[in-house]
Amino acid sequence: MHRAVSCLRFRLAALIAVSTVATACGDTTNPFASFESRCAKLPPTHFEVVAVPLTFERDDSQNIAALTAKSGNALATHRTFGLTTAVFGQNTDIRLNVVDDRGDSRACGTPRVRIELSMQPVIVYLASELAAQPCQHDVTLSHEMKHVEVFRETLQLAARDLARDFPAAIGVQLRSATNPDELQQRFVVAVRNYLGQFMRDRERMLDESQAAVDSSEEYARVSTACAQP
Repeated sequence: MHRAVSCLRFRLAALIAVSTVATACGDTTNPFASFESRCAKLPPTHFEVVAVPLTFERDDSQNIAALTAKSGNALATHRTFGLTTAVFGQNTDIRLNVVDDRGDSRACGTPRVRIELSMQPVIVYLASELAAQPCQHDVTLSHEMKHVEVFRETLQLAARDLARDFPAAIGVQLRSATNPDELQQRFVVAVRNYLGQFMRDRERMLDESQAAVDSSEEYARVSTACAQP
C-alpha cells in the first residue's frame, strides 16, 4: 500500500470590480474648454499591485481517512497524513475618470487600477492520529511547511512580475471611445484577458514548484525519519 505522507491542493479565484464611471462633464474653471483640453486634465493612469501577506491556519482535527478523501485519493491506495490547501486569487478594482462629449459621440478616460494577489486561506492539515506519534507529526509538519513557503514565494514573485509587466501590457496612454460605456467595456476586457492568462501561467509555475517539493528524496526523508534504528 502506498502511503502518501503529504498532499497538496489549491484552486484559483478571481474578482474584477469596476466602480461607477466618474464622468467629468466640464472644466469648472473654463466652461468653454475644448474636449481635448478637458481630456488633458484628467488624472494620469495609475496601476498598483499588492500581495496580501500570507498567513496559514492549522487543523489537526481530521483523521487520515478524511484527509485522504479531501485530497481526492482513495483510502485503498493512499493514506494522507498531511495536506495543505490554498486559494490563489486576485481581486481587481478599476476606477475610470472619463470626459464624455455626447454631442460629438466621443469620450476619453484614464484608469486607476489596484490589483490584490493573495493565497488565502492557506490551511495546513495534519492527521489527528499523529498526535500520538510526535516524531511523525513533526516530520510531516516540516514537509507541509515547505509547501507553505512555495505558496509564499510564488505570491511574492507574482506580485513583483505583475507590477513590472502590467503597465506596459495594458498601456498608460489616454483612452478614447465613442462613449463611456464602450471605453469601460474595452478596458475591462483587456484587463480580464491579461489577468486570466497571467494567473493560468502562474498556476502552471506553482504546480511545477510544488511538485519539486514532493521529490523522491523528500518522500524518502519523511518516510524514514522516524524509523527505529
